[in-house]
Amino acid sequence: MGLLDKINNVLDSFKAADFEVSSKMKVNALCTEFKKNFGLSLRVYKGRQLADGRMTLNTLDQRTSMTVKTGALALTVKANQKVGDVEEAFRKQFGITVQIANLDNTKLCDNDLTLGEARRADK
Repeated sequence: MGLLDKINNVLDSFKAADFEVSSKMKVNALCTEFKKNFGLSLRVYKGRQLADGRMTLNTLDQRTSMTVKTGALALTVKANQKVGDVEEAFRKQFGITVQIANLDNTKLCDNDLTLGEARRADK
C-alpha cells in the first residue's frame, strides 16, 4: 500500500460521509443518500427482486421468505468499512439483502475494498 493509499484510508475514517440507516427509511431515500455520501450505488432487494423504492425497509418483509428486523437499531455506515462488511451488516441488522455497485450501477464493487477505495477505483 502506497503513501497516497494510506492517506486516503485515514481521510475515509474522518469523512462526514457517514450516515445512519433506520428501518423507517424509504428505499429510494436510502439509495439516494448512499450515492450522495459515498459516490456508489446501493441495490436493495425484496427477496430476489429489487425492492420498490417507495417501500420502507420495515415493509420489505411482506410476502418474502426473509424477515426484516423492524425493531433493529440504526446502522451507521462509514467510508472506511469494506463493501462486504457493509452488505453483511445490512443482512444482520435489518435482515435485508443489499449489493453495492459503482456510481453508474453497472457493476458490483469488490467486497474486499472499502467504500472509499471502491469510489476512488470507479473514477
